[in-house]
Amino acid sequence: MNLPPLKSLWYFKHAAELGSFKLAAEKLFVSQAAVSQQIRLLEANLQCELFTRHTRFVALTRQGEQLLPHVLKGFSCLQNGVNSLRQDEQPHCLNLSVLPSFASGWLLQHVSGFQRAYPGIHLRIDPSDHHANFSQGHVDLGIRFGLGNYSDVHSELLADDSLFLAYKPGLLDVNLPLKEQLLKQNIIMDICPDAEQGWQTLITSLGVCPASVPVFLEIDNAALVIQATLAGQGVALVRRRLIESHIKLGQLALFPGFEYACSYKYYLVGPKDHFKWEKVIAFKEWLLSQFKQDDEAFKPYL
Repeated sequence: MNLPPLKSLWYFKHAAELGSFKLAAEKLFVSQAAVSQQIRLLEANLQCELFTRHTRFVALTRQGEQLLPHVLKGFSCLQNGVNSLRQDEQPHCLNLSVLPSFASGWLLQHVSGFQRAYPGIHLRIDPSDHHANFSQGHVDLGIRFGLGNYSDVHSELLADDSLFLAYKPGLLDVNLPLKEQLLKQNIIMDICPDAEQGWQTLITSLGVCPASVPVFLEIDNAALVIQATLAGQGVALVRRRLIESHIKLGQLALFPGFEYACSYKYYLVGPKDHFKWEKVIAFKEWLLSQFKQDDEAFKPYL
């Protein structure tokens, strides 16, 4: 088998993904010259140019674009093979990476139920907006809100969610038309595709000109959107699962008659072999059961 050096292919992968020899060098903790040298070796081995060099960036040639998916698949298979040989070294400790909004809005409200059901499993939660690096072995599982198409990890669907118009009780009157009230309220906008599309759908259904809707705050963080809404700063479209406890406690209210189904959903993610571990199976089964219970318990509030 006559393959190019694995190191050259590894450097090619990073340079292609980042579109820059400089950024690839920073990620690999080597010099830019080292990256350039490995790419030249690979091009010499394959007898074709893989990149078009520009002053501040590089772009894949046709041959580079043809090679990249095979390189990505190859390294993914290698990683999966290595991971499959690794046993669970901490069967009684589950290291979980989750979005801060999900950690504060849902998980911390329910985690005692998991601990009661599985007292032999200690849960460690790492709230982070970034995808976990499973190759370092510090994280067992991640919970992410997205489309589920994560190329480097296995993902399994947990639950969906919907956006509702939420507000501090007293800001809106459910007995009056929403249109006139909305125009007088401050809008707290969550900067994400689902929320933006949800607002567009709501505004269109009310026959309101988008330019006349007063956007008070734009926040790129669901947890902070909820905090601003709880403080009575305005009204917001928020994910139901993140505010269930606030609704039940009477801290927030939902205006009836509008629900927008999110295109993003909750996924459990991680190396595929991790899903065979007993602690992961237990956690997944508990999550699915809890989401189902939440759906039933929340029906009276809809």
